[in-house]
Amino acid sequence: MSNSLDYLRWRGDLPFTEKPFNSVDASLLASLAYLPADNSVVNHTLGELAKKLQSLPSFQHQMHSETAAEILLLAESPRIGEMKILDWTTRLEKEPHPLQFSAATFIIDDNTIVIAFRGTDGSMIGWKEDMRMNYLPEIYGQNVAAEYLTTIAKQFSDKRIYLVGHSKGGNFAQYALSAVDANIQKRVIKAINFDGPGFFRKVYTSDGFKRALPQMKTYIPQGSIFGAMLDHPEQTLVVKSTAPMRNQHDPRRWSVARDSFTLAEGLSAGSRVIRHALINFNNSIPKERRGEAFADLFEAFENMDINELHQLTNNKLVGTYRLSRALLALEPQERKLLTKIFTSIWVSYKNNMTLPLMANNYELYPKSNDSAVAPIFYEFYDSDHPQLELPIKVKNKNH
Repeated sequence: MSNSLDYLRWRGDLPFTEKPFNSVDASLLASLAYLPADNSVVNHTLGELAKKLQSLPSFQHQMHSETAAEILLLAESPRIGEMKILDWTTRLEKEPHPLQFSAATFIIDDNTIVIAFRGTDGSMIGWKEDMRMNYLPEIYGQNVAAEYLTTIAKQFSDKRIYLVGHSKGGNFAQYALSAVDANIQKRVIKAINFDGPGFFRKVYTSDGFKRALPQMKTYIPQGSIFGAMLDHPEQTLVVKSTAPMRNQHDPRRWSVARDSFTLAEGLSAGSRVIRHALINFNNSIPKERRGEAFADLFEAFENMDINELHQLTNNKLVGTYRLSRALLALEPQERKLLTKIFTSIWVSYKNNMTLPLMANNYELYPKSNDSAVAPIFYEFYDSDHPQLELPIKVKNKNH
């Protein structure tokens, strides 16, 4: 299976004047937003940033990962490597609300820029912010993303704009488009979400969201987990990936054919099982109780100086011990609720995995890889949810 890094090898020498900006380019820029950079890179090119990163000892151990391969290819791929960096903003804040935010702006040509919003990093602040997305229709970071778009749009007032992002960053890209002034919305060509969570009904029924809906597009892999969280009223395409389900979240592991992604037949049964488990969890415990429990858990992490996710995951034995200590530090009622939350997700997932899939009709669902043609999701987070209206059909078949 060829992927976006192969695309960078094949097509990396072709200027945008010869081959226009496409979804694979967008996914590469969404992944580059994760690079450890700051505003000192402004007015440099992505290729120059890549060369700087290659020289850092801390990057040597990543030389066999997709990130390292991408960094090595950038300097040899003028299509992306010669793009100039116009802005790089990073914020990590505990108050007034948890915020892990990073966004970068690049110039494509004299008339067009692209803003890339970063997804979740390894900080506990970032994961606390993610947890809030499960029970709050809107979070602070989404509004920060809208403010960032407004600022960049004013600074480069003569440019048209692409918005891209992976995971939480994809959600931020589309939310930002929905929340800004209508005059800025008109300048946005597309807001592209790569396997990011969807939205609650309160958000996608707003006037701004409905107005911007035709400019939104989402790509999810056939075994999507994060992209199956919440609902997607925008056009959503299902992409082929041969990576294990847990590894399909990275768009660099998706199938690419020439200048676009290869579409899968539809979502896998496993992805539907997980979506069903998350919906069951979402409707089983009041959001206020979930919010209190998760807030207390992350406060316990902070009291134990657990600031990074790797402190729980790098060593399973040590991580389990630290998590157990954090849980024991909670009040009994909060500990009981968190246990119920984790158990609810696991039991729902296990029950759906052990039952014959035919019993739940996952294999009987009509297969669709494009929500503009037929629904991809057949169950929704709002229990009284009417069937989502299909987005406007598009004639452009380039994925």
